[in-house]
Amino acid sequence: MKRLIAISMVLLLALSLAACQRETPAPAPQETAPAPQATPVPAAGLTPGTYQGTATGRNGMVVVDVTFDENGITAISVAEHEESSIISDPAFERVPANIMEYQSLQMDTVTGATITQYAIISAVADCVAEAGGDPAEWRQRAGQHKQAGADVEKTADVIVVGGGGAGLAAAVSAIDEGAKVILIEKTAALGGNTMLSGGVLNAAEPEWQKGHPADAGEAETLQMFMDMDANAFPEEYRATFKTLQGQLKEYLATDRSYLFDSPELHIINTYYYGARKGLDGTEIYGIFDLVQSMCLNALDTVNWLSEKGISWQPTVSQPVGAMWRRGHTPADYPKGQEYAVKLGRLILDSGNEYMLETAAKSLIIEDGKVIGVNATQADGTKVTLKAGKGVVLATGGFGSNTKMVQEYDNYWGDIPDNAKTTNASGSTGDGIAMGLEAGAGLVGMGYAQMMPTSDLKTGDLFTGLIPRFAANYIFINNEGRRFVDEVSPRDTLAIEAFKQPDGMFYMIADADIAEEAKWLTDPEVEVKNGRVHRADTLEELARLIDIDPAVLVEEMEKYNSYVDGAKDEDTGKTNFNLKVDTAPYYATPRAPAIHHTMGGLNIDTGTHVLSESGEIIPGLYAAGEVTGGFHAGNRLGGNAIADIFVNGKIAGGNAAKGA
Repeated sequence: MKRLIAISMVLLLALSLAACQRETPAPAPQETAPAPQATPVPAAGLTPGTYQGTATGRNGMVVVDVTFDENGITAISVAEHEESSIISDPAFERVPANIMEYQSLQMDTVTGATITQYAIISAVADCVAEAGGDPAEWRQRAGQHKQAGADVEKTADVIVVGGGGAGLAAAVSAIDEGAKVILIEKTAALGGNTMLSGGVLNAAEPEWQKGHPADAGEAETLQMFMDMDANAFPEEYRATFKTLQGQLKEYLATDRSYLFDSPELHIINTYYYGARKGLDGTEIYGIFDLVQSMCLNALDTVNWLSEKGISWQPTVSQPVGAMWRRGHTPADYPKGQEYAVKLGRLILDSGNEYMLETAAKSLIIEDGKVIGVNATQADGTKVTLKAGKGVVLATGGFGSNTKMVQEYDNYWGDIPDNAKTTNASGSTGDGIAMGLEAGAGLVGMGYAQMMPTSDLKTGDLFTGLIPRFAANYIFINNEGRRFVDEVSPRDTLAIEAFKQPDGMFYMIADADIAEEAKWLTDPEVEVKNGRVHRADTLEELARLIDIDPAVLVEEMEKYNSYVDGAKDEDTGKTNFNLKVDTAPYYATPRAPAIHHTMGGLNIDTGTHVLSESGEIIPGLYAAGEVTGGFHAGNRLGGNAIADIFVNGKIAGGNAAKGA
């Protein structure tokens, strides 16, 4: 639980002014508050005191303490919240300050943090009512509304569109090459989906991985590949697969006690678990050159990020659906926040700039070459940015644009209009639309990934108790039965979850698994906020979630026996770590949500955007989830972060060189 120290009115106003200097509040027509009224603020006749209000934000409850005198609000303190740091920070800075300055509940939208913004306003409105005021009247008072400024025109060597991981990597890489860079981001904070991710970057690092013991069942997985026929693979993958088989033969014949890995295994994992067939019968798999480039450059990119100040946890990670333990996880900040904080700081420290709440609208094209970007700031100010060497599109995917996911879908067949999403609000497909206007080709657009272990109510990734290792995931349906090998690919897990009663399930943990899950969340906080059920016995836990106690006990006893034997006779699971035998016990409700869109702009290994005919579009580069060709029909957990940083680094460097 985050607790913010009570903020004085003077400090809040200072923060607001600072925020306004670097960010412009955003009007979104469907979300904008009513137009300001010319009604003077009446004598309030309020009851002095401090009142507490509560409202639901994106990730949980937002609690505010509001102090009144007879005439109005004198102080607002956000006492507790569960929102994502950095993404929600602009709302926490601006909203209390504007409410106090204008004595009004009306203000411009804080782009990318609207749910948090409205939660703060709603909680303050409750306090207004408790103090004897009329919240409806406060919402009609003239509030803060910005007006468009003079048109802005700027020039740089490289313009980067998008401030998530791929855009940040592109900007810093271009700066490394001596380029002047301007990065624009349409929301009020850097980070995008990278901020909402676990931050785990897949990279084969065999010498590091040798320091970790092998888990039960991993050798059996390797033997599966050893037994395959190379001719079952597409021709372009066969040489890599044969190299891998030689590596496996040596490993399996000698010491199996350590964790094996190689770039070749990473390539084959990416291909094998991404190859899928669409609803129309067509088959898709990762483009070999792109997959090979990502996997072979992943470790160099980890080292490059280390040079930029990213620090790493000493333990190898395996997020859900990763299919192998090779994840590198940032150490200094929660989840993916470290990338945004440290790389964003490097942009400013180098004398370059980023412009927040500045949304790209179209590419500027002259004589067939992309030379810049037309953008609009949140207050309506027009921005024209010219690029001397190149433009990098790093706008992310379209996982927050449900209609677009439905339109292109060639895999799921029935995505509801109210489907939850794990994505940041900016993931709406803007870069794909701009690329199409420039004649870009698309690849793999029909495949979106569902995250099976999302919050049942919000779609959030990291509420509840999520173990670091997929080997410790234990899923039961609401009848108390396990129903799937929990180390399966993400689409398999989501498909099986949708088949369960009510389309939901529970993740079961004991004290030891809960301890491992502390890498993301505090079990005490999750229980307090009602996102996790806890009990001292399995029988009591079963009653809390309305399951037959005998069934749950039977399932966990069977599971523990499978851990001992390293083989699950029910689901075929072979990768195990911890048993469920240490009180207290926990149950986290989960359900699938839209997570990642695998399709996008067609690029080559230099990240040049390619036309429909496969020709390079001069001056245009793209990296990250806005592109396709890497993950095909199913992305491995941890490969998105590898993709965005490997290719963001390549894109920025090549754009700076005009390559």
